[in-house]
Amino acid sequence: MAQDEGSKTQHINVVRTGPRGGSPILFIHAVSLDLTWWDHQFSAFATDHDLVAFDLPGHGVSPSLDGPYTFDALATVAAEVIAALDTGPAHVVGISVGGMVAQTLALARPDVVRSLTLVATLCTLPDPVREAMRERARVARADGMAALVSPTLERWFPPVFRAGRPDMLDRAAKSVLRHDPVVYAEMWEMIAGLDLEARISTIACPTLVVAGAEDVNAPVAAGQRMADLIPGASLHILSGVGHFPPLEAPHAFNERLRAYFDSQ
Repeated sequence: MAQDEGSKTQHINVVRTGPRGGSPILFIHAVSLDLTWWDHQFSAFATDHDLVAFDLPGHGVSPSLDGPYTFDALATVAAEVIAALDTGPAHVVGISVGGMVAQTLALARPDVVRSLTLVATLCTLPDPVREAMRERARVARADGMAALVSPTLERWFPPVFRAGRPDMLDRAAKSVLRHDPVVYAEMWEMIAGLDLEARISTIACPTLVVAGAEDVNAPVAAGQRMADLIPGASLHILSGVGHFPPLEAPHAFNERLRAYFDSQ
């Protein structure tokens, strides 16, 4: 990832690049990954935007949380990262669990969020999915991360992408294998309790929802539900794309993101 500085904010690993001035763009990654997975966006936007990304606690080189993993705790970390920039509110882009953290942040600290981009994420879950996530946590605790690599890659990427990008599958597999199984389990137990549906209608900032048409984790219907509930929100669907639009279709994703930021 292109960057011109690295820093620690409250012991959280943060990178920042691009020209200062205006509202920064803050990127929040998915479970088991780290800030380097935003490399396509940093390459595309670094010449004309103030860009910031951070490793969630227990991911990348950020230490684990001292207490339990909750969305409120992770939103507090994100708010501290924004406050340390001393720039005012940020455009917040979150994918998967990062999008859940972003929603929580907008609800708890609307003063630090200029806009939201919610990518491949949800605001609530049906009960069978909650149980599947708790089972994922149980497997991590009992069998370690090796048992989770294959099913994780199948959930994340559509067959065409898996067949055509073995390099990305290798990178993702290694990222999952490196992850602390205890942190992984606590993250999925946290996600299993996600229930923001009754609250997100109070989000007042501009919001873009992005969904991959082939995403089995956060299907288009879930994205449409968030767009329907958040006042003024819009939904953008990327065809042929699974759970990682910024990686699978970076050009199309970045074009939509740029148009959205230019409209703010």
